[in-house]
Order: sequence, then structure tokens, then C-alpha cells
Amino acid sequence: MKPKAFLMIAVLLASAGLRSQTNGFLQAYDNMHKSFSKYYPFTQWKAIKWDDVNSWIRPMIQDAESAGDSAGFYIALKSYYDYTHDGHVGFRHGWQNVLNEARYRQIGGSYGFAVTQLDDGREVARLVNPGSPAYLAGMRFGATILEVNDKPVGEVLDTLPVLWAEMVPATLEFKKINQRRFLGRGPVGQTIKVKFLNRGSSSEMTATLTAVDDNYLTYDQTSMHPVEPVLGVFSRVLQPSGYGYIKMNYEAADSVQIRADYLAFKNALIGFNQQGVKGLVLDFRVNSGGNDGLAAAIAGLFHPDTVLYEIQTWYNPNSDTIEIMPVYVEHFDPQTLKLVKRLNYPKGYLYSEPQGFYYNKPMVVMVNPRNISSGEGVPMMLKKLQRAPVVSFYGSNGSFGMVDWSIYLFTPPDSLHVTFPFGQSVDGNLVVQLDSDSLMSGGVTPTVRVPLNDTVLDRLYIDSMDVELNYAVKTLNSMLGIWDPLAGVPGPVLDQNIPNPFRGSTLITYRLPSETFAVLDFLDITGRILQTLVSRQEKAGTYDVFFNGSSYAPGVYFFRLNAGGSEVTRKCVID
Repeated sequence: MKPKAFLMIAVLLASAGLRSQTNGFLQAYDNMHKSFSKYYPFTQWKAIKWDDVNSWIRPMIQDAESAGDSAGFYIALKSYYDYTHDGHVGFRHGWQNVLNEARYRQIGGSYGFAVTQLDDGREVARLVNPGSPAYLAGMRFGATILEVNDKPVGEVLDTLPVLWAEMVPATLEFKKINQRRFLGRGPVGQTIKVKFLNRGSSSEMTATLTAVDDNYLTYDQTSMHPVEPVLGVFSRVLQPSGYGYIKMNYEAADSVQIRADYLAFKNALIGFNQQGVKGLVLDFRVNSGGNDGLAAAIAGLFHPDTVLYEIQTWYNPNSDTIEIMPVYVEHFDPQTLKLVKRLNYPKGYLYSEPQGFYYNKPMVVMVNPRNISSGEGVPMMLKKLQRAPVVSFYGSNGSFGMVDWSIYLFTPPDSLHVTFPFGQSVDGNLVVQLDSDSLMSGGVTPTVRVPLNDTVLDRLYIDSMDVELNYAVKTLNSMLGIWDPLAGVPGPVLDQNIPNPFRGSTLITYRLPSETFAVLDFLDITGRILQTLVSRQEKAGTYDVFFNGSSYAPGVYFFRLNAGGSEVTRKCVID
């Protein structure tokens, strides 16, 4: 969120000494802390006790200065900024070698695995790299991690720092995602003792793992870095559902790109209407933000009336208070396709205005912790609509303040500065919007959370399926009263397994039009039942089952579904 009309504010902040040259780690830190703790606008909202933070961090800075340890100084600063749990707080610098040394010191080593938490509370291995210490010790994908260093794994996870997350985690769930990434990393040569239970095994295993240099393989495999692709807006019609799909990756800041992205988004909606598309999926999962005026205009395509998007505020050093910005905010004009100041609105106010086209059909919205800043604004506005639930595993980032301003610890040529918000985005009651609070609660939270279980884990990390998108389509089906695209077909439906042919795991999907007892069997070519995969009472709906055929010889086999007095059979091939 980067308002352009804040020249007066910039002058005031600059005159307050935010760009002073400093010498030495301690002097640089002291000057930075004095300014940052004063100007950071969310101190009260996040209940930050700066004196406590300083008493913890300053000795680390002193130690780094005494030892001439640039990497230690960098680690101490990251610890300081991490305390804000604000994704808008970060470094800009040319200290790449120092960053590399600091990161390698703390997480340069890998045990070869990373975990995620399933809905039943288990911490399971979402990846185990072949040849890694974990793999050589017998751990496999999907293993349940029970203990680390003789303590329950959850207890250990809660203590893990997340300094090397690609951006400061703002919400508690985003912090926990990163803690699960870093459970499998540490300094090269460090050891941990892990107790785990592999899938299908009744015997727990315990192993001592030594971290090795994997060139940050598991770090990169689990990256949560905001994605900023060249294409701002991408749209298509999903098949076979026939729903519209728009993915918006950022709200462009360049005036030419703003116009292009706005037209791409609006024209996609108009096209869907002309094609008779019944529903829409809006994907903001990797939206990294940009221009507030564009975000408000995009939101206006879904609201028939003028609606308040935000009131922009800033910290005024002269009054030592948070105040409404004393400038007119730029709005995107759908007629001229340019950003213009609306002098008819109060200063500091940004509205979502009618755009000459109003989309009023059912839709679902998807978000993710990589969805940050003004990228969270459109989902925020859409969630207020009754026809637009948010369907995702996790909520958005929770960093929505007005950015950015800088404090220089060292000016060029040794440039090192921290960027941070200079103000808050607040609603009509002057309450902070989306930015995480003292409990690390914030962002756009899902209306419908996508289930995360063993089956979904396989679909995500073995079959590379977009589970959230599939669930969004299912949610739209439900909203439109369509239990399945094949609704109207009498009896149960058994889809062809995917993939087919297969060697290891394959996905079987079946659908039941009403509650019934369902039996799903795996048979050989003679019709002999080799394995019963399902035998239970089921409610109406769609069900996914993963089957591992690695223990069977290559050849032709069958899946057979018996339900509601009907029988459906599909041929499959193990190769």
C-alpha cells in the first residue's frame, strides 16, 4: 500500500532525523531504535513493549560490536524486527555476504525433512528428501513426527525462531507454518533426536540426525516468498465445471500496468457474463500488493454502490498521535483509466466506487499468507458480500498498513536500512483493518477451511494437485445447488482413477447422490476381490480414496463401487 500523495509527511519524517549517518553497530542500533520505536504506528495495536525488546536486543548488538561480528549484528536486528510480527517490516541493503553468513550460521544445515500439521493435530512429514539424514534413518513421506529431543514435537515447534522466513510472519498461523519448515533445519553439524511413525507401520522409530549442507534444498522447496510474476491478471474458464477463474498476482504500481491490469480484470468479468458462466473463482493466493487505488477499483466491480475501502492514517511526530492523512487520496477512474484525486471525499478517505459494470453472481475467494498488503484489500471487501466466501487452507498475511518509510542504519556506500509502515489502514470506526494484533490475529481469514488430511497431503505433494482450487469449485457447486457436475445421473458415480496407468499411488473419486452403504473393492482380471478399500455408511457427497498398488504385479485390474443397489466398475492398469 503506497500512497503517492504524502510529500508533506515525508518532509516531516525526514526532518525528524530518520536518515542520519551513523558509525558502529551500537550507535547505529541506538539511533534506529530511538526512531523506530517512536514512529512505528502499530506499537499500541500490537502491545509492543519497546523497553523490554531493547533490553533483550541491545546486549546482542554490544556483543556483535565487541567481536566485530557483522553476521551477529544482522541476526540481532532480524530478531528485533521479528518482534513486530509485521510483514511490511524488512531490510533493504547491499549486505548480501553478511546475510549469507548469518543465515548459514543458523539454518545452513538440513536434516532432510519438513512437516505440516493435519486437521487431526498430527505433525507429518510433507517431504523427506532421498539420501538425506532423515531418509537414511528410515523416515518416509507422511511419517508422523512424535518427539524431538525427547520432547513432544508440538512443544519443540513452539520454541523455534522464524528469523529466516522470507518475510516477518504477521499471524500466528503463518509463524507456525514457518516453524514447521525450520524444524528440519539448523546449523551444519547440529544433531537432533527424532521419534517418528511411518505410514502403515505399527513400530515407532527413533534416530539421531546430523544436519548437513544441502544448499538450502528444503528451504527452497518450502519457500513462502511472495510471487511477483510478469502477468498481473490471468483468467480462463475452468473445465469441466465451466466456472470463471481470475488470478490476480499484484496490484500494479506503474500507471500503464495499472490500466492494463484493470482492463484485463474487468473484461474477464464481462466475458464470463457474456458466456453465461454461473460462478467465479477469484485467486489472490500470491498477490503481493501494490496500488490501493487499483485494489479499491477492482473491489468496486462487485459492489453496486460506493463503499468505504479504508481511511489512511499516519503517525504525526509533531503531535505524537496517529492522525488521518491530511491529503486527498488517489482513486482509479474507470472513465479516464487514470489515478485521480477525489476532492469531493474527505482527506485520507479511499472508496470503492461503481465501475460501470457490476458482477453479482456467486463466487469464492482464495487467499494465502503470501497474499499481503493491498493484495489483501480486495478479498477483505469481497468477504463482506454474502455470495463470496473465502475458501483456503490459511488466511492472508495480515500486513495491511501504509508503507513504506525507511530508517537508515548506515547510509551509502555501506547502505543498510529498515523499511516499515508509516501509518494504519482503518475502517469507518477508526479501527485497524487486517493488520495482526497483539495475539497475532489478523488478515482475511477463511470462511471455509479446506480440509488437510492424509489424502489431501498425497494430492498436494505427490500428485501436485491444486486442492484449494478443487475445493473452491466444490463450494461453488454447493452454493448453486449442484451436488456434482454429473447431477441428474441416477445412482453412484465412479470416476476413472488418476493417474492411469500407475505404479505407486492413484486417486479414486466416487460420488453418492444420497446417504447409503458404500463398498469400494479392488479386483483382479478374474473378478477376485484383492482388497476392500471402503466399507461403510456414507452421506451424499464426493469422496476421494488413495490406493497404493506397488505390491501388485503389473497388469489389468478393476475398481468396483457398490452403493444404493447399484454397481459401477472401472478398469485400471498397473505398469
